[in-house]
This record gives sequence, C-alpha cells and structure tokens, in this order.
Amino acid sequence: MGDSFYIRTHFELEPSPPSGLGFTRGDVFHVLDTLHPGPGQSHARGGHWLAVRMGRDLREQERGIIPNQSRAEQLASLEAAQRAVGVGPGSSAGSNARAEFWRLRGLRRGAKKTTQRSREDLSALTRQGRYPPYERVVLREASFKRPVVILGPVADIAMQKLTAEMPDQFEIAETVSRTDSPSKIIKLDTVRVIAEKDKHALLDVTPSAIERLNYVQYYPIVVFFIPESRPALKALRQWLAPASRRSTRRLYAQAQKLRKHSSHLFTATIPLNGTSDTWYQELKAIIREQQTRPIWTAEDQLHHHHHH
Repeated sequence: MGDSFYIRTHFELEPSPPSGLGFTRGDVFHVLDTLHPGPGQSHARGGHWLAVRMGRDLREQERGIIPNQSRAEQLASLEAAQRAVGVGPGSSAGSNARAEFWRLRGLRRGAKKTTQRSREDLSALTRQGRYPPYERVVLREASFKRPVVILGPVADIAMQKLTAEMPDQFEIAETVSRTDSPSKIIKLDTVRVIAEKDKHALLDVTPSAIERLNYVQYYPIVVFFIPESRPALKALRQWLAPASRRSTRRLYAQAQKLRKHSSHLFTATIPLNGTSDTWYQELKAIIREQQTRPIWTAEDQLHHHHHH
C-alpha cells in the first residue's frame, strides 16, 4: 500500500463486476495499491492492483481493481495472439485489427498482393510487443506544438483552411511514396522538423499511425468531425469545396467506421451541422485549448527527441 503512480493501458479488458474495472487502449489509471487481495484471495497472493480511472478532464473517476503487471502481460499477449489468428477482442470482421489498415490513402484497388504486403508492414509497426501492457506515465506540460490529426469527412478542407489562414502556426506534413508499396507514409522526421519550427504539423494518417505517434511521444491532438447525415454532408461539402471530387458516400462510410473502431483515440469530437463554419471556429478553439493542457507522457522518455 502507499503506492501512487499512473499508468496508460495498451490492451483491452472487459469489466468484471462488482469491482473489476474494464478499459480500452489508452486509458489512464492512478494505481494506489499493487498488492491488493482480489475477490476471495489473501493479501499474500495479490493478483490485483487497486486503481482509479482518470477522466479526460484529468479528474479521478471510479475506483476498482485491475490485473497486476504479470497478469496484464499474460492477457495482453493472449489478446495479441488472438488478434493474429482473427479471434477474440479486436479481431471480429472489420474490427480493430482490421481497422488499423483500411485507410491508407493511395492504396490501389487492384492487386491483392500489394495490399497484403502493406498490411503486414503496418502490423509489424504496431505489434503488441512494442507497447508494454501498462506504461508508466506522468502529467506534463507539452514542451512542443503537438501535431494535429483531423479525422472525418471535412478533414481535407479543414487542413487547407488552417494552413491558408495561419501558415505561421500550421503546416501540412508531406507524404512520401514508398518504393515497395503503393501506400504513402509520413516520416517521423517530417513531423519533428515542423514541431521545431514551432508549428502544429497537420497529419493525414490512419488510426494505427496515431497509436504509433503516441508511442513515440508525439501525442497528437486528434479531432473527429461527426457528420449529421449523408445528405447534410453532401450539401456541406458542395458549399465548402465545390470542386472536390471526393465521394460523399465513401467519406460518410469512413466516418462511421472511425467512430465505431477508433473513438478511443479521439481527443475531441465536433458535430457538423448544416452549412455554417462553426465547426471550423470550434476546431481552432480546441487546438488552442488542448495545446495549453498538460498531457500524460511516458515517465522514462523525457521528450529526448524534442530537446537540442
């Protein structure tokens, strides 16, 4: 007892009532006791940690028990194995494991083989082993302008508007083509260079890339736009970007998919209502506000790549 530290989770767990807390990837807990007797166990066995869930607003929420370190390692590797063979959490058709791959801009519709290869590529980057099941974190001021990922059906328009209006504060990170696959990628170095100019890098990336950015300590501000309906979205896009050739149907479907599988990654969500630009004013306000907030950063990596 008398322990007190914070962890971020990197696997998923169903709640087990009455006192077992459930969580998804990226949840933060304040751990209070690492030798807590679980239900019907003596203190000696101690299979659990007593912890309090931390809300997005950084306030403490409900208290309960979570698996201890070694149990968490077993559960996380079991989950990774199940995901690999397509059963268990995060693997039912179109769920997490797959959601990590579906939007690689520029992925050709054609050859199956190339899709397969770029999938393996990405999964190699986000394989469970790269993340400890529990990562020790502390709350700190962001020492750099955080990258911004805009998700949802007006992301392209939002990025253009921000860079046109405030080029001194926002810069779109260029994507580069890979020689060995049709997908385009953004190099971490590109993100770093933009942050060093004291600007927010605007990134057009997939959910799995967001997880990787968090892992390497770039903590993007992730804003998701919720479309009201398909017709409303169509009207809004025709008004905002009449020349755009993007399919509203596809943008709408992608938004539904993101909302279903990747909401644990969203920092904030903004509804798209009618044809007004309130969504854009809200976006700017959210980025300003998030930049001033302290963030949960890995305890042992003191932003080594931001200091020079």
